[in-house]
Amino acid sequence: MKKILHVVASAAIVLLLMVSHASAAGFALPEQGAAAMGMGSAFVAQSDDASAVWYNPAGMTQLNGINVMAGAVFIYPTFSHDNVDGTTDTAARNIHVPAIFYTTFKLDDRLSLGFGINNPFGLATNWSPTSEANQVATLTQLIVTEFNPNIAYKITDKLSIAAGVTYVWVDATLANIQPLVLTFVSPAQLNGSGYGWGGNAGILYKITDSVSTGFSYRSRMKVDIKGNAWVSPVPAIGYPGAFGNASSSITLPDLFTWGFSIKPSEKLTLNADLGYTMWSTFDTLIVTSNNPAFNKTYPHEWRDVFDVRIGGQYKLTDHWKLRAGLQYDQNPVPDHYFETRVPDSDRYGASVGIGYAVGNLTVDLAYTYLLFETRNVANSYYGSSVNGTYNTDASVFGVSVAYKF
Repeated sequence: MKKILHVVASAAIVLLLMVSHASAAGFALPEQGAAAMGMGSAFVAQSDDASAVWYNPAGMTQLNGINVMAGAVFIYPTFSHDNVDGTTDTAARNIHVPAIFYTTFKLDDRLSLGFGINNPFGLATNWSPTSEANQVATLTQLIVTEFNPNIAYKITDKLSIAAGVTYVWVDATLANIQPLVLTFVSPAQLNGSGYGWGGNAGILYKITDSVSTGFSYRSRMKVDIKGNAWVSPVPAIGYPGAFGNASSSITLPDLFTWGFSIKPSEKLTLNADLGYTMWSTFDTLIVTSNNPAFNKTYPHEWRDVFDVRIGGQYKLTDHWKLRAGLQYDQNPVPDHYFETRVPDSDRYGASVGIGYAVGNLTVDLAYTYLLFETRNVANSYYGSSVNGTYNTDASVFGVSVAYKF
């Protein structure tokens, strides 16, 4: 047992080192396990590996022994903005790496424990300081790291329930170009971090031996963020710069997911999920500071949205599994409050994946291509520099390694 705990602790430490440098494109990240990702992240009613800790912790009762999973998602997005004056700005292309770690422990035939560390939300865009909308945003980075212990109980052979507590740590960076006098400008930046608490619950019900349904809920979490803000000095005009503390708060949304899993045969599994995200929690961002120059209010007025995911898995042999899936996500950003920090639009995704198992070891790989609808903005609250046409796509690669003790 001491050896097992040492392995689990070592894997968690490695993950912490990864997530401390992780970032992500977009705000919500549904790709939280490579096997699930290969099926379009339609997994709430299947949840039969350690990533059940995230997708539906009630599924932990299906897992025997001690299971450990670690992995990462590699996101490579493209953002472009066709300005109204005919020029085009393209955000810097970087690979962003959210990480995952899960472990489950089956205590007896009915009771299971689980723990997860992941990045369920994140945001990273980096527009040039010379871009058209540079006074609205240049660098934006939001890193959300979640720590989530869970307990699951098998009430009957058909019904399992679960509940958990969530601790979340948020690290945020917001930068832009600050106009001064005449044509002089200067880089400005706000950095801060904070934590919040929430909860989650899950249900898994086996309607028949080949049909199951699952439900997962994750609560909203308010995070108070504290840090500093500054504007660089400009000696040419005698501007000394500005500095002050800064504080704000952000409320991460409630997440609801309901799905079905059907096994038409021993080799084939088909899944479908419907999700609902209450992004209306992200209504207004208010920054307060001991320096009045940094006291600002940023309205967002985001709306609640649905997402739909379908996917399947085919057991080719005792060692190999093939996966595929499709997804559609509504975007929460209204036209009037569109900004370049989150150049979002409705998106479509297609996924493929493969899994290989030998003995107690499983390796899963997945790829998702995300195509965002072209977004035309004509009357942004954040100014005419934001107006224009936006095009976005992303390639997402996922890998996870799991071991059963």
